[in-house]
Amino acid sequence: MDVKPIRALGRGLAVLAALNRHASASALTLARETGLPRATVYRSLKTLIDTGYVMRSRSDDRFTLLLKVRELSEGFEDEQWLGAAAAPVIFDLTREILWPCDVTTLEGVRMVVRESTHRFAPMSIDRRMVGVRIPLLASSAGLAYLAFTAPHERTLLLDLLQGAGELMDRAGTEKQLQGIRRRGYAVRQGGRIWPHTGTIAMPIRRDRQVIGCASIIWMTKALTATEGIARCHGPLRQAIRGIEARLQ
Repeated sequence: MDVKPIRALGRGLAVLAALNRHASASALTLARETGLPRATVYRSLKTLIDTGYVMRSRSDDRFTLLLKVRELSEGFEDEQWLGAAAAPVIFDLTREILWPCDVTTLEGVRMVVRESTHRFAPMSIDRRMVGVRIPLLASSAGLAYLAFTAPHERTLLLDLLQGAGELMDRAGTEKQLQGIRRRGYAVRQGGRIWPHTGTIAMPIRRDRQVIGCASIIWMTKALTATEGIARCHGPLRQAIRGIEARLQ
């Protein structure tokens, strides 16, 4: 039987496949990668959003896969899953506390920002954070990940950092990580890389395994570390409970 293909379906699947190759992507990137007109890409994305396969990020106007894609294939990565689950929670958190929030995951020996509210937070001066790679030892998210991940992974990461010349005082760092585990969070106030900000970070778990971290960022001119902890600790912990519930 001679059956004509549905061209619109083929175009939509091409957009979906291109998006699956990125953590997130703009319509322009998808148009370039698929060779389709941008108007066609927008129509395909609108259909995928309406049917629950894609979301449009409010942080940077990019498009990201949603959990429903798992019904089609195993191509939906945990990092994208976490960003999709965390997005509505951290936007609610920023509306509550006004300061920006980031969700990060490990990639190699760096934490990568998967979702962020910097663009919309009234108290933020850093606008484009999604995709930024941050060092483990110089960030509260990196330190929180190291402190709370499984011991064998922590040992491996410290070995890699030491071999790369990024870890000079291993005993001191391990003592610092012990303190973070006792407190339940990591804090950074200023520092060489980001002297104008402070942060508090806590781990996000799924099935008792650390899969990422959530952070709240403040300006050091506005809050001391003690004030930042006092204002942000409770709301951040509550937000993480919300994210973890959405991951189940």
